[in-house]
Amino acid sequence: MRDHSKHIQVNKQEAVDIITAHCTFTPQAEEVPVEDAIGRVLASDVCANWDSPNTLTCRMDSVAVHWADFAQGMPDTSDWERGKQWEFANTGVGMPQGFDTAIVVEHVIFSEDDTKVAFDAMPSGQYAGTSQPGSKMKAGDLLVPKGTVITPLLAAHIVSGNVTSVSVVKKPMVLFMPTGNELVHPGREIPKGKNIESNSYMIAAKIREWGGEPIVSEIVPDSKEALKEALHSAAAKADIIVLNAGSSKGNDDWGIEMLEEEGTIYYHQTNHGPGHHSSFGVLDETPVVGISGPPGGAAFTTDYYLYPAMMVYYGMEPMLRKITVRLAEEIAGGKMHKKPDGHRPKAKGEDRPMEGGEFYSVKQLILKQGKDGVMEAYPTRSMRPGPLEAEGADAYYLMPTWEGKKPLKAGDMIEVELRPKWS
Repeated sequence: MRDHSKHIQVNKQEAVDIITAHCTFTPQAEEVPVEDAIGRVLASDVCANWDSPNTLTCRMDSVAVHWADFAQGMPDTSDWERGKQWEFANTGVGMPQGFDTAIVVEHVIFSEDDTKVAFDAMPSGQYAGTSQPGSKMKAGDLLVPKGTVITPLLAAHIVSGNVTSVSVVKKPMVLFMPTGNELVHPGREIPKGKNIESNSYMIAAKIREWGGEPIVSEIVPDSKEALKEALHSAAAKADIIVLNAGSSKGNDDWGIEMLEEEGTIYYHQTNHGPGHHSSFGVLDETPVVGISGPPGGAAFTTDYYLYPAMMVYYGMEPMLRKITVRLAEEIAGGKMHKKPDGHRPKAKGEDRPMEGGEFYSVKQLILKQGKDGVMEAYPTRSMRPGPLEAEGADAYYLMPTWEGKKPLKAGDMIEVELRPKWS
């Protein structure tokens, strides 16, 4: 059996700090039409290409008048003619030639045939009810700064500046590598003792959601040479590698060993479960995020550790957003880890021994606003929630599970991390 006694264990914060410190990228830029830029990150500032409006413009549906006629007070309009002393003016449309002031239609009294007008309110001054040329934007004005994710509203704002294409950051190529002799592709008869490889569907979707371009490799068998070849091949074409499985302590798990031999491992495992055997290393200058386990654990460890790496690529905040919430119900399933000594029975053979002194259980929570306006957290109904239940969760909580920690009760205030969203 291989020696794992020197494996480096870190907590979640330390893991993210290591990832952000050792992910170094030089993203390229590409020009794309604005309509194709939704969800993309701007590589450079976007500035206006014209003055808006480019003439004196009416702000609301109004009647256009000459301010000079109101300079001495409310005029007698009984002999006014449309086109001479007044004219209709519509929202966002250039003021009729020669007119300089607008009175909204709600303050206009029209004759039955709309040929005569009177007013029940005075304009406040010359140019009232209008927008001056260039008052919204001028050529060269900053519309959206670089580093911003383009939304539909921002796309419309950019186009309003007479800009039809923008420079965006090329999407990071993120390669997902499933490993293990037990894995097979779905859609066929599954041999006895084999498992369906499904994590690629989930993680590729997350990569797309977070602004990346996923590459899914073939399943790599539990072979040192096969894994070595696959890893170097992946590093040659990907910005980030996600290595799934092969990171634990089984006799066929070669992921960690290969990374230690061919690259650098910065940590081997984390002090939480599920996801205990999450790891991080660098091979051929390419970050390798080790994600362990089936979808239940791989889902949130991908949020925990792949999301930060992708945000570093884009120059964005790598940490998940934290908020304080009130626990609405007691969290069940908190098994306290104990170190065996002369006064306690030895650990059960099926229980993983505690390592490093502190260990956390990752709990998934559903957030709802309480009647008093305070955000409340409801734990999922099982310690290891199924996909439907886990997908309904909004936040994660690292619950201490070492001896001496008191269990949480309803009403306790706790700090949670929100599931990541691309925005």
